[in-house]
Amino acid sequence: MKVSELTTYLDELLEAHDFKDASYNGLQVAGPKEVKKIATACTASLEAIDTAIEAGADTLIVHHGLFWKGADPRLVGNYFLRVKALVEGKLNLVAYHLPMDAHKEFGNNAFLAHILGGDVVDYITPGDKNSIGMRVKLSEPLTVKEIAAILCHRLDTKVSLLGNITEDMMIDDLAVCSGSGSSLLDNDKQPTFQALITGDANEQTYHMAMETGTLVFVVGHHASEQEAINLLGEHLADKFKLKHCPIHFAYEKSVPTYCIDTDEDF
Repeated sequence: MKVSELTTYLDELLEAHDFKDASYNGLQVAGPKEVKKIATACTASLEAIDTAIEAGADTLIVHHGLFWKGADPRLVGNYFLRVKALVEGKLNLVAYHLPMDAHKEFGNNAFLAHILGGDVVDYITPGDKNSIGMRVKLSEPLTVKEIAAILCHRLDTKVSLLGNITEDMMIDDLAVCSGSGSSLLDNDKQPTFQALITGDANEQTYHMAMETGTLVFVVGHHASEQEAINLLGEHLADKFKLKHCPIHFAYEKSVPTYCIDTDEDF
């Protein structure tokens, strides 16, 4: 199929034109006009670009692209290297940001709900997909420990918990917002959900969790947004008879943590 046909289909599927987004959604770097093998990854990092090229893909579809409204447009440093690799590797770069967060079937938030056996009730602001976050009702209540275990296993990550934690506490009413989604709690002085699942947490998030009695599961930005894009890739491969290479990087699990213990005075 042609890359123009692929992006037209994705625009319509993800309802990309309905979002006010900082990302330039759609085709960001043009490569071959014909698409035969796609690769999918969370972020258009040099590592992901190189992996896609090595796999023989002609198109890389990501959640975090290279070009953002209001960002420095100069192609210097590592961004020059990324674009250079795309051009020399003859690789299309296609990106969808907020449309991938909010989609009720292939989106990041919907995926997090799905792995917990939950049903998406509505967006955090009812009926407004631009509010991005979702309210989720679990089909069966789970304990805090069970939810953390599922997230660790399915996302291949570590989970941090904020709030007054009791491992056997039962939860069935959640808010889900992948990536930097802690604002759902940071800006809500009277949350009505029991817990929030998100990628990142701010300093304010801890205090809001403690003061409102809302638990927060922090799974890592990348981990919260890595798998849905690959499921979208599987869908595209099945629908259009394309080859597909899903790219996984378990960053939150592999990044080392250093602790310095010293008695020296500075």
